[in-house]
Amino acid sequence: MIFENTKATIIIPLSIALGIILSPESLVILGNGMGGGGFLFLAFLLLAMTAYFLTGLSYDEVFALSPGWAGEARLIRQAFGWLPVTVLVFCSKVVFIICASTGILATAGYAFNEVFVYWFPNLGFSFCLLGFLLLINLLDRRVVTLAQMIFVSVALLGLAVLVFAGFLKMGQVTEFSVTGISPAVDLSRIAPVGLILFVGFELAAISSKKKGEQQHRVAFPLLGAIGLAGFIFSAWGLVSLRYVDMQELTGSTIPHMIAARAILGENGRLVMGLVVIAGSLSAVNGLIYTVSRLLSGMAQENLLPSFFAGSSDRSLPTLIILVVGIAAMLGLGMAGEPALGIYVRSALLFWLLFYSAVHLSLLKVRKNYLQIGRVSRFGWRPVVSTVSVLIMLIGVIGLLWTDPESVELVKFMLTISVAGSILGLFWLRLNRGGKAFVTVGKGHGLNYPENASHKI
Repeated sequence: MIFENTKATIIIPLSIALGIILSPESLVILGNGMGGGGFLFLAFLLLAMTAYFLTGLSYDEVFALSPGWAGEARLIRQAFGWLPVTVLVFCSKVVFIICASTGILATAGYAFNEVFVYWFPNLGFSFCLLGFLLLINLLDRRVVTLAQMIFVSVALLGLAVLVFAGFLKMGQVTEFSVTGISPAVDLSRIAPVGLILFVGFELAAISSKKKGEQQHRVAFPLLGAIGLAGFIFSAWGLVSLRYVDMQELTGSTIPHMIAARAILGENGRLVMGLVVIAGSLSAVNGLIYTVSRLLSGMAQENLLPSFFAGSSDRSLPTLIILVVGIAAMLGLGMAGEPALGIYVRSALLFWLLFYSAVHLSLLKVRKNYLQIGRVSRFGWRPVVSTVSVLIMLIGVIGLLWTDPESVELVKFMLTISVAGSILGLFWLRLNRGGKAFVTVGKGHGLNYPENASHKI
């Protein structure tokens, strides 16, 4: 079957990475960026792609050294201890999946309500999508991955139709001036934005069937997803610039809808509505499928309570908790609150810090693995991790410095850091006070080199 052959080992993680990258929120960020920087934003996009190509190579090394669902978390633990990795995962991936999925599903609800069925409540449709995704993830892994490939294919096909139509009809439209930078946006503010577009691509590396199973083709799907997504973003950005005025792109919350309608009229609006819904499904499905597995793998490594561990090929408890968290946010009306944007941006900054921690961990602990012969087939050079750390840290500083709500961002980041630390220390105290939930043979003993230092 397709799910068991060699091609599936590339197609499945590729579809997960693309699904997370090509969320509707990415189209908004791309449209605003193109409106603010014009062609120059494509140069920033290329720089971001370069940074993520280097990060993809580092992740190939990570999973060669430390296979399994919690490979990256295990490596950070070895380098910096138990508490930092727990706090980083909570502040980045857990906060992001709950908050970003709330906004993404709300966007899909608005698209369905405004484009397809006016009488259907948008929040009701958001809950329907969430219930549908929960049902899929409760079924066999093959159903989840097949659904993911369908979602991504529909989103890609819709974007391709609009891009081709836009290029074919370019001679029939008025060309807008894109020689300068939109006065509405500071160039320093949009320069680091490209780093946000590819966040989460590495989650595709934990799409293997079982916790301890090594993903042998990590680099190919990760680098392929970055390259393909970058090409799609560039093509859609160029078409959008030709059909929509830069200032309109900059100030709109739905620049992709405006561009689609300018290209194909009402038909373009319908196509983009379908892209938004399919992209929302692929992004949220990819997130809950992979993050639940990551948390399960961490529980297996004794980084989280054993309650989160689940079985060898799924993690039902973490899946339910994440879905309930998203449903609670939707039910409380957080999708329409300005604070949600602060929560999501804070999680994104922590995610960039998480990438920095991965690179620094490679620099620190790789020598422990050389003695047992675990290396990436691409080889490894310290310059890759060093340059990547610098880019990610500069990106965090740039995004924080230029954000108009930087004070609120810092406050929330400190709040969730403290909350994550308290939860982590509470679990550590319980774990030390009672018997271990996972024996060494079942957990990290299978993956750690014998001479590695295990910090707590």
